[in-house]
Amino acid sequence: MDPIFQLPSHSPLATAVSEDWGLLPLRVPAGWNVIYNTLEARRLPDGRVETNDSEDLYWARTAPPPWLTAQEVAEKGGLRAREINIDAGWYGGYGFRVVVLDPDWDHERASYTTSDLGEFVATLETWMWMITQLGELPKP
Repeated sequence: MDPIFQLPSHSPLATAVSEDWGLLPLRVPAGWNVIYNTLEARRLPDGRVETNDSEDLYWARTAPPPWLTAQEVAEKGGLRAREINIDAGWYGGYGFRVVVLDPDWDHERASYTTSDLGEFVATLETWMWMITQLGELPKP
């Protein structure tokens, strides 16, 4: 399976991709520290979109608000007091995979695999929003 997709012409992702390799737009809510982002794509001559096929496309971790002291973070508890990681990549035989780690690979809390680029980006954005804005982990 190759990371090549036909996106609907009205899709925001479709309009954001050019003939040159470039980062896909991603809505990252406050509270995340992006460690690396190689979620790149380009438009092929036939109109389809090709994405980077790395297993290491995106990694981010939560960061407590900088205005809170360590004691305030500990008192608030919940997800704000923990380091949550989100990892995403392309796995040739399966498609894109998004994984939530609390805090590491020994503690996988949720995982989602799809071969649809739009679903992948929507899941990544939604899960980041759920974790930092709602204080909830996605369901496994």
